[in-house]
Amino acid sequence: MPVQAQSTDRVLTIFGNDRCPRDTICVRAPESERYRIPKEFRSSPLPPADQPWANRVQSMEYSGSTGTGSCSPVGAGGWTGCYQKMLRQAQQERKQQQQQQQQTPEVDAPR
Repeated sequence: MPVQAQSTDRVLTIFGNDRCPRDTICVRAPESERYRIPKEFRSSPLPPADQPWANRVQSMEYSGSTGTGSCSPVGAGGWTGCYQKMLRQAQQERKQQQQQQQQTPEVDAPR
């Protein structure tokens, strides 16, 4: 690889008593973390039992709905709510991503 294409920021997580390579910034983690999924990837969405009551009510509100605004193959006009449902789901996903980004610590390399 050409020199210009090579990355100059080299940060490596090492575990236990492993040696840190030369010209590399190392973050030392305990040996017990070696084979674990990194913390930033461990968090998962809340299970249904731990969801706030407002979220549970909202999901129950749409479970048996049919007709106009329901995004259901049953009943006349059931397809009309599909776009609204997609938008709501996208907003919830975006909110979860923002919350996860706020919880993930940023590591800055010393200069």
